[in-house]
Amino acid sequence: MHPLRVSVRAVCYRDDKILLAEHRDDRGLWYIIPGGGIQHNETLDLAFKRELLEETGGEADMGDILFVREVIADELDTTYLPKHLHQIELFVEATNFRQITEASEPDKDQIGTVWMPLDKLPDVLFFPKTMVEALQAKSFDKIYQGHIM
Repeated sequence: MHPLRVSVRAVCYRDDKILLAEHRDDRGLWYIIPGGGIQHNETLDLAFKRELLEETGGEADMGDILFVREVIADELDTTYLPKHLHQIELFVEATNFRQITEASEPDKDQIGTVWMPLDKLPDVLFFPKTMVEALQAKSFDKIYQGHIM
């Protein structure tokens, strides 16, 4: 049996930019919203703060859940996700972002963070790509976005 993984991601805007974790692998540069798995007996707000600090070196206030994404790797045509991964991702509003240090535990292939102009988001390899328009508009019409890449 493969356990369901729950993760939290910090959606942080500054003017017309969004904070992204920048990665590099054989596809070149690609980007995701910073965040990661919630550990056993860890609250959502503690995971939010820990993941943001580990991946960006920053702190922010946790706001509302903006949307939920589900990932079932075995149903996707990709070799880049772990086999049998089933993950629920909670995308949470991050406000009052403050840079306090360097990223302490970046993810595999993560090379840094970037404040990406929202108008450039469609032009880069970004996941989840189906959420680009909603992220650009800062408008989320439904909480559960389904199983998307």
